[in-house]
Amino acid sequence: MKLPSLNAMRTFEVAARLGTFKGAADELNLTPSAVSRHIRSLEQALGIELFERGFRQVELTRRATLYARRLSEAFRIIENATEDAGGRASRRPGRPRRVTLSINATFMNLWLADRLARFRNLHAEIDLDVSIHDDSGHGGNPSADLRIVFADGSGEPSLVPLVSLVMFPVCAPALVKGPNALRKPADLARHRLLHENTTVWWEEWVTQVGVSGIDIKAGPIFHDPSLAIREAVNGGGVALADNIMAEDLLTRGLLVCPFAIRHPIPESYCLQHGRANGGTTKDIRIFREWLISEVAQHKQVMQLS
Repeated sequence: MKLPSLNAMRTFEVAARLGTFKGAADELNLTPSAVSRHIRSLEQALGIELFERGFRQVELTRRATLYARRLSEAFRIIENATEDAGGRASRRPGRPRRVTLSINATFMNLWLADRLARFRNLHAEIDLDVSIHDDSGHGGNPSADLRIVFADGSGEPSLVPLVSLVMFPVCAPALVKGPNALRKPADLARHRLLHENTTVWWEEWVTQVGVSGIDIKAGPIFHDPSLAIREAVNGGGVALADNIMAEDLLTRGLLVCPFAIRHPIPESYCLQHGRANGGTTKDIRIFREWLISEVAQHKQVMQLS
């Protein structure tokens, strides 16, 4: 297939990113009608509709969404290569500096999100493009500059361990008070267990501790770790959490550890560089080094080696 016009592809990428033809016209110093012509010519070359056009608004079609994402990645690679070749002297004034991230949902929602303000305060010139993937790595942006994944790292040389995990029970402060207070693992028999995805986690924990008389199969199952933790905060039972999930809630006093029992798990959060750049550009290094420093503080607070 003959490649369409590069100008048309660039115009489409900007319009898709900004969500408006007028915004694309302003960024590219074109008229809105010129933007429309470029996109029409690209649609004709591809043989597909890229936008669903409505009254005063346009919306990407499903196929166009993936195409726009891949074009954005390609143009970013070209820009980075050009700037690196020119010693970055060619950077256009005012052009956004952007790092794309694909992050495990639990790591993002329960730990990293509340720390991003610190990065913004230190590096206001760098914008982040953040997408979310699940524990199996599905979703998110497969070509992101940096990926944070939940994995055991075995057989994956591209995965760099970021922080190891330990598992422990957590509950609301009210559950360690009163006549039914949690004081020892056997007391779990009088409390509701909260499960993340499966009952296996609690089964393994109870086996390791060596207690009996606990109905491990009872209790709700949440297929989102954030929901299990929220239920624990609301006093709905006892959840198993890892250090990343629990740090901030423990610090704020919304959760407590009823027992000083921790068990390491084989999985950890790992860092992976995008194939396109290997983490070599300056802005990616800045974010990576900031993240590693935040993780170092986390290890100190949670008393991890």
